Amino acid sequence: MKKIFLSIALMLCGGALFAQSKINEGSITYQVDFELPEQMKAFGANFPKEIKIYFKGDTSNMRTETPMFKSTTILNAKKEYERMLVDIPMMGKKFSIILTPADQENMQDKMPQLTLKAGTETKLVLGYKALKYEATEAKSQKNYTIWITKDVDLVQNPMTRFYDHSLGFPLEFTTFGMNGVLIKATVKELKAETVPAGSFSATKEYEEITFDQFMQMMQRR
Repeated sequence: MKKIFLSIALMLCGGALFAQSKINEGSITYQVDFELPEQMKAFGANFPKEIKIYFKGDTSNMRTETPMFKSTTILNAKKEYERMLVDIPMMGKKFSIILTPADQENMQDKMPQLTLKAGTETKLVLGYKALKYEATEAKSQKNYTIWITKDVDLVQNPMTRFYDHSLGFPLEFTTFGMNGVLIKATVKELKAETVPAGSFSATKEYEEITFDQFMQMMQRR
């Protein structure tokens, strides 16, 4: 049971409109719907319906919370920096895991490989003009409809990291967790605001462990 909870924690891994095209600091709230593999569907009620991400400059912070765990992913895609914070109350443990370049390289074969083809259809999402794309994932050959805007420029975050940033910012899209989890996401709110202090670091109560140590611990549970 704890192994399943840890696996879930690892995966999780109307707004104001702005005239400017670039927002350097603020938050994004996504409405999300998780598509779970069969062995995890019994835990579907524990998954959040919304995910909030804070961002500043090139760094973003995605936090998810359920009755079983809290997890935070801190990402700076330009610097290839990623840290996971996992809080598991039932174990009385908090872990901080920095993914090294070697960890990220080893995970590449598990990452989706997407090819996007632009359509001609457009629509407004949260007041922004979005262009329709058809995305194909190479390994599964599954197709997804993605709506991307160039009306606003935002940093890549853990939800949008799989999409080519040069195409614009995804507003309605499918993103990919671990263990076969798909997440359908729609931007519900976008705000320019001050990011809470300490959003991009770990506090002292988190135990620093490697990604390999965390995975070994999962396998023992």
